Amino acid sequence: MKRKLIVFGALLLGLGLFVVGCGSDKKEVAKEVKTVEIGISSCCVSEDVTTKEIIPAFKKYYKEKFGEEVEVKPSFAGSGTLTNQIVGGTPVQVAVLSNESYALKLKAEGLTTSDWKALPNKGVVATSTIIMLVREGNPKGIQSYADLAKPGVKVIHSNPATSGGASWAIYSFYGSVLKETETKTGQKDEAAAYELLKKIEDNVISMPESAKQAAAQFDAGQGDALVTYEQEGLLELEKGKKYQVIVPNSTILTDWTVVQVDKNIKPEQKQVIDEFVKFLFSDEAQNAYAQYGFRSYKPEINAKLASKYANIELPFTLDYLGGSTEAKKTIIDGLWKKTQQK
Repeated sequence: MKRKLIVFGALLLGLGLFVVGCGSDKKEVAKEVKTVEIGISSCCVSEDVTTKEIIPAFKKYYKEKFGEEVEVKPSFAGSGTLTNQIVGGTPVQVAVLSNESYALKLKAEGLTTSDWKALPNKGVVATSTIIMLVREGNPKGIQSYADLAKPGVKVIHSNPATSGGASWAIYSFYGSVLKETETKTGQKDEAAAYELLKKIEDNVISMPESAKQAAAQFDAGQGDALVTYEQEGLLELEKGKKYQVIVPNSTILTDWTVVQVDKNIKPEQKQVIDEFVKFLFSDEAQNAYAQYGFRSYKPEINAKLASKYANIELPFTLDYLGGSTEAKKTIIDGLWKKTQQK
């Protein structure tokens, strides 16, 4: 009997060791959260809203919807600079550019194959307009683009070779005369438009690489007037800068186009890219753009902030100047370059 108990006890002990041994092989492994990395390039004036609002909000949205982390690596510069960088091999998957002509360049280079016009609002994610910033008290009495052409007025705008903001400024100078003369006489006076453009450009003392750099120079005390986006002007005022916003009688409405750089998108990035682009058109992102001085493509969002936006008597768009391709060819590559010949 005693021998049976000993054997039975040994069996139980062995069974216990077996169970413990099996348990040690069944350690729970914490589920690894997948992280997908994407790169975006965006025009310099969108840096604050992109880094402080849009990227954090998107990461939260994506984690809640798919249970995955997203690492977004942004870069910011003038849109001309960004486009050249992408063409040169910068491995970004999304670009928010301040003029459709840059998107068309990416398409011509075979980097973008998807149709941005199939997106909401034909791919235009935000808008603004071109205004003038002058110093407190407006010592030079600047009220119009014509005043920028007066002798002794020092003007700053960015460089159209690298900055979309500069191209918009030049389109605005030239197009405003066409719009005003057409309104008064029924005919567009192209000679008068070029004359104004030439006189303003003769007064330009600096053309920095980007709209942000142009604002920094103006802030450092250079120039009597800074020609820039309304969005940039509003941000400067919110920072406490002692400037005044001068709205021309006629000025251009600007826009930012979002494109996918399809050649750089890996299969594991595709879902994230699609969701990010879609998110830019959401109410959350559009409200963020509006809070940072842009105009949303959604009228109901703009209506909430209508008091801060400029009222423009004779607004026009790039279509009025023949569209992005024709305007660049005729006005930037043709007429503006002619003004630079000394």
